[in-house]
Amino acid sequence: MIKRLLLAALFLAALCLAFVLLESGAARAQSAPPPAKLIPVKIAVLNAGFVYFTPYVAVDQGFFKKHGLDAELVSFRSGGDATTAVISGSTEFGALATEHVVQVRTKGLRLKAIVANLLNSPYALIVRNEVPLPSAAQGFPAVVRDLKGLKCGVTGLGASTDFTLRFALQQAGLDPAKDVSIVAVGGVATALAALEKGEIQAFIGFQPIQGQAVHGLKIAKVVVDFSKGEGPALFRNYAFNSMVASEAYLDAHPDVARLMVEAIVDTEHFIQDPANRGALMATAAKYFKGFDPALLRQILDETVPGYKPVLTREAVANVNQLLLFAKLIEKPIPFESVVDTRFAPTKF
Repeated sequence: MIKRLLLAALFLAALCLAFVLLESGAARAQSAPPPAKLIPVKIAVLNAGFVYFTPYVAVDQGFFKKHGLDAELVSFRSGGDATTAVISGSTEFGALATEHVVQVRTKGLRLKAIVANLLNSPYALIVRNEVPLPSAAQGFPAVVRDLKGLKCGVTGLGASTDFTLRFALQQAGLDPAKDVSIVAVGGVATALAALEKGEIQAFIGFQPIQGQAVHGLKIAKVVVDFSKGEGPALFRNYAFNSMVASEAYLDAHPDVARLMVEAIVDTEHFIQDPANRGALMATAAKYFKGFDPALLRQILDETVPGYKPVLTREAVANVNQLLLFAKLIEKPIPFESVVDTRFAPTKF
């Protein structure tokens, strides 16, 4: 009997101790310090272009903050300037053409991509409406041969638009140096003006330029839309734009790199969900002021499929192939030198 009473007493004591510990743990949880402050980071981007829509959405819809980052987008006028900002450390990250990462690696500058912002070529080749396209029904490559003898605009000689156009012309059997005249016409405003005035008959560019020319001003028509898988096969799986940082920064701040990847992946899931089209329209209207809502919706319909985060070996190999064609690199840069596999997502 005494033994049973002792056992019961011990059990009650243990039970009381458990309650005390539980209450004390709850009290500690309630008095725990608030989460750490957001980590400030700067991200280099170019002035308004749908190529950079993923970071625009991540800021506007709060995905950076959700993942612990106080992100500031810093706009530059050229991809070279944005790349220099990341190399110099004036911005921690850059939404950069993956082409730039490959190119700077050949010069010993150690940048790496950690997640894709856009996974296809955003370009479309357009011509003025009066340009005859007798081979239009045949598509690429035949329709590109219809451009023989025309003045074709690019944003700048030596720019991505320039060697993308030259590659497409060559693949269609034309000599880019002899069969067309390639003219540098600058960005959105100057390119549209040159096309509207007839100073060029064709242009290769990304949104919103072709959207404004084709659907807004109604002065042009599409010849080849690379973003829809038309044109050379190389552009159907192409690591066009990625979130990039220096190796030194990634080594020193792996936790921040992981937060950045998580934020971008989360953002691109949001972009791909049709239920969020209204929110995407609000973000687009904020960054592309003065655009007709119907035009913005059409541009979104055309560009949304490309916003995916996984940098595949084939997508990076295709970047190498184009740069080899342009003689901007002498040999392919290995995937592991371009992409930091510690952080890059492998599925979506």
